[in-house]
Amino acid sequence: MGIMLIVLGTFIHREPSLGAPFLPEILAIVSRISLHPTFPWRCESLTHLPGGSQSVAHQFIRCVLHQLAPNGVFYQVFLTQKDEITRKRFYRSVSNSLNDFSELNPTSPIQMLAETLNAKKTLPIDLLPVIFRNLAEYLQCLPIDCIAGSVWLPVIQALDSLLRRVILILGNVSGSEHLLDIMVALLKVPQLSKNILEPFSKIISFAIQNLHLTQRVLVDICSLSGRAFAKERDKLYLGRQIVFDLVQALKFKINVPDSNLLLLVGFLLQDAGGILPPGIIGDISCGESFVHSNCNISECMRQPYLNDILEFLADFHTLSKIKNLKAPSTTPGLCEDTIGGVLKGAIAQYLALEMSRGNSKDSRTVSKYLPWLNNAPSSLQQGPKEFTECVGHMRLLSWLLMGSLTHTALIVRRIGAGTTAPHQNHQRSSALIIQPVPQEASCHIADHVQVIFAGFAEQSKTSVLHMSSLFHAFTLCQLWTVYLEQVASLAAISSEAYNTTLSVLFEFWAKVTPCILQLVSHSKLSESVNLHFLGLLESLKETRSTILAKLLPLWTPVLSSNTQLSGTLHVRLQNCRDAVPNVEEQDFHASEALLKWLQRLQFKMGQIELQSSTATQFYSI
Repeated sequence: MGIMLIVLGTFIHREPSLGAPFLPEILAIVSRISLHPTFPWRCESLTHLPGGSQSVAHQFIRCVLHQLAPNGVFYQVFLTQKDEITRKRFYRSVSNSLNDFSELNPTSPIQMLAETLNAKKTLPIDLLPVIFRNLAEYLQCLPIDCIAGSVWLPVIQALDSLLRRVILILGNVSGSEHLLDIMVALLKVPQLSKNILEPFSKIISFAIQNLHLTQRVLVDICSLSGRAFAKERDKLYLGRQIVFDLVQALKFKINVPDSNLLLLVGFLLQDAGGILPPGIIGDISCGESFVHSNCNISECMRQPYLNDILEFLADFHTLSKIKNLKAPSTTPGLCEDTIGGVLKGAIAQYLALEMSRGNSKDSRTVSKYLPWLNNAPSSLQQGPKEFTECVGHMRLLSWLLMGSLTHTALIVRRIGAGTTAPHQNHQRSSALIIQPVPQEASCHIADHVQVIFAGFAEQSKTSVLHMSSLFHAFTLCQLWTVYLEQVASLAAISSEAYNTTLSVLFEFWAKVTPCILQLVSHSKLSESVNLHFLGLLESLKETRSTILAKLLPLWTPVLSSNTQLSGTLHVRLQNCRDAVPNVEEQDFHASEALLKWLQRLQFKMGQIELQSSTATQFYSI
């Protein structure tokens, strides 16, 4: 075999034009020989036997490639259309053969390919997909970390020039997803030049808007950037581009496929320590396969864009815009009516995490992002504008509390899965419950609810948005009650902290309950108010609330006024009165019940916002 390869190599060396038609097949066969050890004991050995078939095959590949390099052999090598297994075997054998060859190093094929393409006046658009795919496969076969940075310098310069030309025609090139694999490989190069970050950022921006992204690629790009560069600005360059495109998508300035948008939001959320509900995106839901690398995406979002996140949650036209701009979702389990609510829920959880983290460092976080929460709305200002502002504040608070409670339910669900120990009334870890809104704000939240209840009889006829204000008020009451109960669970039942939180909750309902009674006294509104109040009781029962029984005496006047309920509603009301919380229930089962309730409530909140936005006269400026 060795003699045959020597003879064949001599023939190609002397008559390259005659051997050229058969060269691809010859190289494919020789690459198989070069990777196949003669003896089984050599499978894990790096020792080369002089004169053996492997050594001769490696020498054959070296000589042929070196001899034909001036004739553009590497351009043809990267145009091969063999099957994937054959391609990878061939590129691995080329890498191994050139690894200890002084005339050509393993990076030379890349440099010569880039120089050949750069020499062309126009890039071959129809051939670029094949070249990118093969180049990505070759880079995966290289021991990049073992090659000195000085060897890579001319290669990176040639690729930089090539990529700057490629980004001008990306819209006409298919198979551009292989550029992401090339980027991931190049970010492992020692002493990588920061100049290449500019074309990389443009490729990422194009991929976000047009290609199918994967979590693995995002993690690799962000984590490898942090290791490839020394300066903080360079480390976060690509991460900031990803965050910028995400914010532009949330502001509806660019259109991003729903799968990519969900992936980016989930990636941001999990980098901040959050978790997506199950069944939304298979590879990142529930954080089961998330790699906790140092991606710094949340850091790129934190300073400049938190106000944009607040605006996204506060705008009740958001879900309508998402529904109108996007085609039917291709993500399993989602549709155009649900994807907006899921996005808002995930972003609300991220905002809750950031505000909770800020509260632990600086108590002024709430004052910075929710300044109106420290100013009680005046009961004398009951005009449509003030009423609408109050409704907007309650909607934003509801989404924020929704995000906080969803995080708690998902974390407890994941930690408690598989445990068999019964739940005991003990102090829970504060890491499980994030607190974006301090319990001291309860008084002002009650003031907002009072404004809605006091003005609903008059303002509900103004617009569809005002008609839905009663739903938003009761939704906020439900979420705030469950939220404070979760906060109280951080402390032991006999502790002062536990009693203080319950006192805050009782004070909240002491202020709100008289307003509900006043609404019930209106004959035209009593039925609607009764249904909302009954829904509140059933929600607390469903979420396994342990303070439902403690609040029932406070609500006795409201319950006794429900004399005009139908027989079915009376049965539902009696079931709530008879509910007995199971204090021995496991955390896992309680979190499952809480999560199911939150997901249904999230859907309802999304549908109400969609209906309000559709029915309200809206002009896009």
